[in-house]
Amino acid sequence: MSAPLRNDELPEPPMVSRPESMDVGERMAVAPHIAVDEAVLAVMRLRPPKLPAEAAPDRLAADLDKAATMFKRRGWISKPSKYHRTPPKLNDADVLHWSTHNGPLGHESMSFASEFDARSFEPGADRWPGNDRNDTVTVRLLRRPYSPAPWVVILHGFGMGSSRFDLNVLWANHLHHKLGYNVALSISPLHGPRREPADGQLLSLDLASMLHGITQAVWDVRRLVSWIRSTTDAPVGLYGVSLGGYLSTVLAGLERFDAVAAALPFADPIALLTHHGPPAEYRDVIASDDARTVFQVVSPLALPTVVAPQDRTLFMAKADRLIPMEQSEALADSWHAEHVRWVNAGHVGFTWTRAARGILGRRFRESLGTA
Repeated sequence: MSAPLRNDELPEPPMVSRPESMDVGERMAVAPHIAVDEAVLAVMRLRPPKLPAEAAPDRLAADLDKAATMFKRRGWISKPSKYHRTPPKLNDADVLHWSTHNGPLGHESMSFASEFDARSFEPGADRWPGNDRNDTVTVRLLRRPYSPAPWVVILHGFGMGSSRFDLNVLWANHLHHKLGYNVALSISPLHGPRREPADGQLLSLDLASMLHGITQAVWDVRRLVSWIRSTTDAPVGLYGVSLGGYLSTVLAGLERFDAVAAALPFADPIALLTHHGPPAEYRDVIASDDARTVFQVVSPLALPTVVAPQDRTLFMAKADRLIPMEQSEALADSWHAEHVRWVNAGHVGFTWTRAARGILGRRFRESLGTA
C-alpha cells in the first residue's frame, strides 16, 4: 500500500468562479457533510432567538427608513468605507489581562477593551449591548517568543468562540505548530466569553443591532491588528470561516493585509436571513429597499478590496447547505475567479478537508513567507 499523501501533495480543486458538477463518487463522499449541515439547520430552526420588544417589525422598519436617509446624506452608501471609523491603536499598556493555558491545547490569551460605541445618533444604537462582557475582547494566542514569524489572525464562525478546541477546528494549531506562524484567534462580539445570558445574537432579526455588531467585530479586529503591527514588522494575514469568512471580506476593504483567505463566506446578511425563512411578520422589513441600502456599508460587494489580487483566496463548499450558492458565486465574481477554490465538502465539514488545509498553507507561504 502506498503512503498517504501529505497535505501539500493533495491535488488542488480547480480555480473557477462556478463549481464543477460532482460525479457519483463525489456525491457519495459529501453525503455525510450534507446530513450534518441539515442537522445544524434543524437545530437553528428549533431555537430561534428571542427579540426585545424594541425590535418589533414596525420599529425596525422605522429605524431602517431613518438610517437609509441618514447614510445617503452622509455619503456612506456611495463610499461605504467612510462609515467605518478607525479605532484607537492598541498598545501593550492597554492590554487588560494576560494568561497562559497549559495542556494539549495550550495557548496564551489576552483581553483588551473594545472601546467601540455605536454612534448615538444611529438608529438602534441604544439596543446594542455596551456591557463589560461585550466590550472586553478576548484573543487566544499561539506565539513564538522573540521570533520574526508572520502573523495570522483567525476569525471564527457563528456560535463559536467558547472553546479552546476552536484552535484545532479552525486550523490554528496547524498554522502555528506545523507552519511556524504566530496566530491570534479573536472572539467576535456576543460570542463565547463576550455574551451575557440575556444578550441577543450577532446575526439576528434585529437588523439595526446586527449592523452595529458587524461594525464592532470589524473594529475589534482592526484594533488587534494595530497591536500586532506595533510589535513587529512581519507580514500579517487574515483567515476567517463562515461568519469569520464574511468579516474577512469586509476587513479586506479596510485594512491592507498581506494575505486574506475567506472560507465559506456569505456576501449579503440580509439575503442570508431571507434564504433561511424568517418569521412571516419580519419578511417585509428584511426584504425592504431600506434594509438593502443600509447594509451596503458592510457589504464586501460594495467595499472594493484593498488587498492585492494575488494575496486573496476564497474557499467555497460545493455541498454547503447554510450559505446560498448565489452568494458564493457573486463573491467569487467580485474577487476574481483565479483566486477561488470550490471544495468538495459541506459547510460544517469544510474544516475536515485536508486538501483545503493544504491549499491554505501554500497560499500563506506564497504571500506571507515562512517562519
